[in-house]
Amino acid sequence: EYDRHEAEKALLQENTDETFLVRDCSKKSNAEPYVLVVYYGRRVYNIKIRFLEESQQYMLGTGLRGDDKFNSVKEIIDFYKYVPITLIDGKDKSGIRREQCYLTYPFKPRKRCSMP
Repeated sequence: EYDRHEAEKALLQENTDETFLVRDCSKKSNAEPYVLVVYYGRRVYNIKIRFLEESQQYMLGTGLRGDDKFNSVKEIIDFYKYVPITLIDGKDKSGIRREQCYLTYPFKPRKRCSMP
């Protein structure tokens, strides 16, 4: 239910390493339906979740670095609870800055209070 800005703001406020959520991709295409948003080291990382039409499977990222395929988004999350996910800073063009973390805490939105 969050756009990129709202998701990043929510995770920054949560301020807990390895907190994550899955949001709809702003492009919302069949090839890139979702984005995995991860908070780690006081930073928020947006990782595309791609849908592979030919195999009917999902993959994380651009496909340049890994080729792990999953049958569902839940499978991706279950996998990275136990295997560290590599986070790459998109602003770092050298690709040197990398962090590794697990998907430990699913983000739970607090109830929004509406003012009378």
